[in-house]
Amino acid sequence: MGKVKFAVFTDLHYEHIHDGEERIESFINSIKDDQVDFIIQLGDFCCPKEENQGLLNLLYSVGKPLYHVIGNHDSDSFSKKSVRKFLKMEESYYSFKYGKVKFIILDTCFIKTFKGYEEYFKRNYDKSKDIYPILPDFELQWLEGELDDGSEYFVIFSHHSLENDFAKRGVYNREDIREIINNVNNTGKKVLLCVNGHDHGDSLVKIGQTYYFGLNAMSYVWFGNDYEHFCYSDEIHKQYPFLKDIVLYKEGLYSIITITEAGGIEIQGINGSYQNITPKELGVGDVWNGRSILPVVSSLKI
Repeated sequence: MGKVKFAVFTDLHYEHIHDGEERIESFINSIKDDQVDFIIQLGDFCCPKEENQGLLNLLYSVGKPLYHVIGNHDSDSFSKKSVRKFLKMEESYYSFKYGKVKFIILDTCFIKTFKGYEEYFKRNYDKSKDIYPILPDFELQWLEGELDDGSEYFVIFSHHSLENDFAKRGVYNREDIREIINNVNNTGKKVLLCVNGHDHGDSLVKIGQTYYFGLNAMSYVWFGNDYEHFCYSDEIHKQYPFLKDIVLYKEGLYSIITITEAGGIEIQGINGSYQNITPKELGVGDVWNGRSILPVVSSLKI
């Protein structure tokens, strides 16, 4: 097998928006001629309930392997076990291989309290004293083992960022994770890329020999009650009460990423637009939560 090509999106937040199904349909139509090897979504997709099975079936209709990352909002109303069952995930963190590339999926939805590590469930974290999000010691050890094999190249997926230092957006022990990554890179193998969602913004930085790609949300940027606005019909706002707190992108943002046989990276970006109102009209600049909130996805070719 030579190059590996995959489509990736994150943070649809199906329950928050009125056009989630249309975004997935547009995504499918956009990638159907790209001959991707697989599709992966990085979390905060939809509630794991029976009436949302049709949304999941749309992605299965592409006929390509479909992989999932668990996001912090996926377990707002359901246990992580229920999320895994809905998404047909045997484990919440796992790996798979295509040719020379090993893909590693992390589960960063853990909280550390005086009791130890706890899974996210119904927003059970205390912002004033709990440590979150965090990669537990047992998963950190698992990651070291996954990187210690015969693979030549690695790509790591996570919901939370492994480099964002803003507030509690990034993984708490991200420096420990990056140290493990740097140690691998020093052996002649290479962690090419780490891709995350969660931040609802665009970011691409290189630390050491590894690129850290914060993928913009498929749907919107969140601002909250202080910036509420009413840009849609009363009926839509009644059905989707969070719409007043967010700014929707016009396009469903995603990326197609290619890893070449020689370890090159090509990220196909998007220059999008806002659907109705812009952050500037709400008095907000281009940066939020440490990320650019322009409706774009970065591009890269090395």
